[in-house]
Amino acid sequence: MGVSHASDSACRLPFMLPKSRIISALLVGLGVALVVAGLVAPRFLLGDGRMPLDLENTTYTLYDENGTVKGDKTGVTRQLHMEIQNPANDEMVSLRVGDTLFQGNDGSDFDSLVSASTWSWEMDRVTGEPLDSATLSTVMVMPPAHVEMAGPWFKLPVEGAVDTRAEQVEVFDPILRATAPAILAGADKVNGVVLTYQQMVEPTNLATKYAALNNTKMVTDEEGNTEQLFLTYRADRLLHYESNTGVLVGIQEDVDLYYADRDGNRTEDYVTYSAQTEGDEQRQDALADIPSQSESQTVTIIVMVVGALIAVVGLIGALRPDRRQAASVSRAEPKD
Repeated sequence: MGVSHASDSACRLPFMLPKSRIISALLVGLGVALVVAGLVAPRFLLGDGRMPLDLENTTYTLYDENGTVKGDKTGVTRQLHMEIQNPANDEMVSLRVGDTLFQGNDGSDFDSLVSASTWSWEMDRVTGEPLDSATLSTVMVMPPAHVEMAGPWFKLPVEGAVDTRAEQVEVFDPILRATAPAILAGADKVNGVVLTYQQMVEPTNLATKYAALNNTKMVTDEEGNTEQLFLTYRADRLLHYESNTGVLVGIQEDVDLYYADRDGNRTEDYVTYSAQTEGDEQRQDALADIPSQSESQTVTIIVMVVGALIAVVGLIGALRPDRRQAASVSRAEPKD
């Protein structure tokens, strides 16, 4: 009976690990898992400044009740509506932005429409830079155009602490269909940090930038002489970007569109308005809970260090000789 029991134990022992070895192996696995979690944490925390894919309240509305259209005083509304579309992944996202300008504050009346366009492009989620040319569609009877954006628009890159941000960024202007410099004007700390960039566009003849139906017009004076006029654009705007993500949260702009002669002299008013977006605080609040780059890096470092320490402890335990096994071998050795 005793011999049989000893025989069974002898059969099982070679296939059984001591409890200490099992615990050590589990510690190694846990440590490695924490190190891996630390490496991928920024993607889940969005702490590397990438564009969130679940944004809400992405309609930017500016209204000036004292604007003018063709010289007549009237309310003027500009509305930008951004949609996040597929394809989208960890590295890039597809954006679609509708940009409309109309008289009054009711955009449902087609007769009040001054201009309307739709922009579609693919963007790098971290830098905000376009990955290819944008497709532009307008309400005019013209085929879609491909525009080289050459700079960010709704998202700026996040490059660390606020005091290390770029003093000047080339930001896309859809009226210019090109970028214009935007200079860092300040950082406001209200439920997070909002960076403000000032973008000033000097009077620019839009006909020299691109072809469009209303970029030029012919006028005839009382004597029957004809003259070509050119749509000219001037702007002074403040662009507000949330600092953790670099996402645009607000706009304040003074825009002046008018027709000028070949020498740049103003001859006819077209559209003027001075307005700022509504709902900036709601957009800012929605982004405030996303961790900053420094917070994400801190979490990553802590998780990786803890994981590495646990893995080292586990390895030490796994590689340490088993005392019981050594004692058993010692007893089993024949004595001289």
